[in-house]
Amino acid sequence: MNLKTKQFLSNLPYDLSSSIAVFLVAIPLCLGIAHASGAPLFSGIISGFIGGIVVGTFSKSALSVSGPTASLTAIVLSGIKDLGSFDAFLLALFLAGMIQALLGFLKSGALAAYLPSATVVGMSVAIGLLLIIKQLPHLIGYDVEEFGVEEFDITKEDINETYHDPHESKETNSLTLLMHAFRNLQTNVLVIGVISLLSFWIWDRYFAKKFKYVPASLVAIIIGTSMNLFLGHLLPGGALSQDHLVTLPIFKNSSELFAHLDFPNFSYWDQSPVWILALTIAFASSLESLLSVEVVDKLDEENRKTPMSRELIAQGLGNMACGLAGGIPITSVVVRGTVNASSGAKTKFSAIFHGVWIGISVLLFPKFMNNIPLASLAAILTFTGLKLAKPEIVRLMFQKGYSQFLPFLVTVVVTFFTNVLIGTFCGILVALGFALYRDNQGAIIMVENHGRFRRIMLGEILGFLHKARIKAVLEEQPSGITLEIDGTRTLHMDQDIRELIHDFRKNAHRKGITVILGGIPNMENDIESLKKEMSESYQKLLRNNQEWVEEKTAEDPEFFSRHAEGQRPQTLFIGCSDSRVPVNVITKTNPGEIFVTRNIANVVSVDDMSLFSVVQYAIDALNVKHIIVCGHIGCGGVRAALQGKSTGLIDNWITHIKDVYLKHRDELDALPEDKREERLIHLNVAEQVVNLYKTGMIQTALAKYGFPEIHGWVYDIRNGQISEVDYKDILHKELSGLYGYPK
Repeated sequence: MNLKTKQFLSNLPYDLSSSIAVFLVAIPLCLGIAHASGAPLFSGIISGFIGGIVVGTFSKSALSVSGPTASLTAIVLSGIKDLGSFDAFLLALFLAGMIQALLGFLKSGALAAYLPSATVVGMSVAIGLLLIIKQLPHLIGYDVEEFGVEEFDITKEDINETYHDPHESKETNSLTLLMHAFRNLQTNVLVIGVISLLSFWIWDRYFAKKFKYVPASLVAIIIGTSMNLFLGHLLPGGALSQDHLVTLPIFKNSSELFAHLDFPNFSYWDQSPVWILALTIAFASSLESLLSVEVVDKLDEENRKTPMSRELIAQGLGNMACGLAGGIPITSVVVRGTVNASSGAKTKFSAIFHGVWIGISVLLFPKFMNNIPLASLAAILTFTGLKLAKPEIVRLMFQKGYSQFLPFLVTVVVTFFTNVLIGTFCGILVALGFALYRDNQGAIIMVENHGRFRRIMLGEILGFLHKARIKAVLEEQPSGITLEIDGTRTLHMDQDIRELIHDFRKNAHRKGITVILGGIPNMENDIESLKKEMSESYQKLLRNNQEWVEEKTAEDPEFFSRHAEGQRPQTLFIGCSDSRVPVNVITKTNPGEIFVTRNIANVVSVDDMSLFSVVQYAIDALNVKHIIVCGHIGCGGVRAALQGKSTGLIDNWITHIKDVYLKHRDELDALPEDKREERLIHLNVAEQVVNLYKTGMIQTALAKYGFPEIHGWVYDIRNGQISEVDYKDILHKELSGLYGYPK
């Protein structure tokens, strides 16, 4: 015995029991959908049979089950009416199957990968809600609506014309039907419905694991059918009337069976309405099949994935067979697939067996089938609906954010009030809107603001849809700046974007903006103009130097010879590299009076060997008396640390400032946002002074000389004022007992 045979035999008990459960639910669904479609009732049975045998054979889906679907009833109803005959409709269905199979051979099933997951989940939840609200009337005995109808609104085709029990004359939608159901409650049906619900729940909860081959749905049907027979013997008139039971057609012989078959009329092949209907059925049924398979695949505990193009071929062959044999359109159906999965099916043989049972039941024991209460089937579908529409699904989708929750919600609401195809289409549109919004935001990765210099970093793929976003960012740039447009990350740029950047650069001089292009393929800077500007700025430095030399010599002929003898600064200045903090200018000192070192955000870090080399030289060789740590308002390093954005190579350096923020987080977070940055600048200076005090060389110098004194400054670039930073509290907490600790 080979491996495949062993696997088949080991899965056979599960597949057989599951197939019976699906078959029992499928029979009334097939009949009800056929009636709602305006087609002969037997056409629904034919489609159920073909959906199981043909599609099940050629499909590679492990759990999905195909058959007639309520979502296509409107298409079938209007199609039969427009073509004028059922045999012309069958030709359109046959052609639709051919188109579907062709789509499968062309690998169109790959489009399923583009279906938003939020829409797929929303569709399954909506179907679950519809199942629940649609089964409640059947549970309490108001079976005026055909079994298997899923639309919220009710048409005359959805009503059981042979219903004998008292009922309301007008049913407009599912809510009015539900209200009327409570006014026309049938006690004996209610008893069977409740017992079926309880038996399903009890078996599923307490016995399913022990008796793995017996699904809860089968138990519910057996107990419900037995209760009906018991009530019939126990009470006069206690048994259910045929209004509340499955109603299969009964054929006396094979010739009578074949008399119910319809065949396509190929003489209509050249009429355009036939082809239009064929295309409509092909695309609608293909979309629903792909969606349904996506939902059912998520129920597979073994996480098997269905080849979607192969599924289209299988569905196409099934619809071709339905067209030839007198059926109605079939798709993969979420309801049947969910019942199949929850009943414990393991392989696609469950779907095939369910088709076999449909054929056998019609031929051999229709009378037995006609004793099954619709209330028992409604109990099974109610639990199926509850599994599809679990409340935690809504909670999980909400937690994923609006970009997932809104497409999900739109799909649920629209599907509930219309049908699966319209609801899914609306959900896809909403999801597409979010995708376009996120993609549009990605047109520009970052806008760096460095005062008079700004940089716009473009995204990777730039198409015409990004034009508005890029144009808005370019137009909001202020006058008089140098603007770099950085395209080093751009892999593709649409011609529209190139023209936009070209036009902006050409007209930028009107706002006094100098544009520099960086890394944009096939677009270069105006080299001649740029070189001219660069040369002018460089030559200006040389001219300024010459003028300065002449001015100083005129003022003091000994100025340069005196400075050449050496330097004797009294102060070491540790400042930020920002060019707006000119040390000698803001302190009105001459060259040689202040020894200067700079870095980003005036950080004193033990990792900075350059800084401490300067400090040691200042103490040992220059014998400075003061060390000043000076920050400034508008510090880019502090701002970057607060914003938490990536800044490239200096990220590790900015970590030192982030540590200061974390140390004083409670104080800083309590401040208004516009005050937070300035306070962090002062705290950063204080903490760097403390870091300096902690060093061995400072402690040694203080012990040896009693100096240098260390000061903290903040320079305000807005008005030129220097303010001293009070760092005594921090020193008191951290440095008590060290040499030079200020009392």
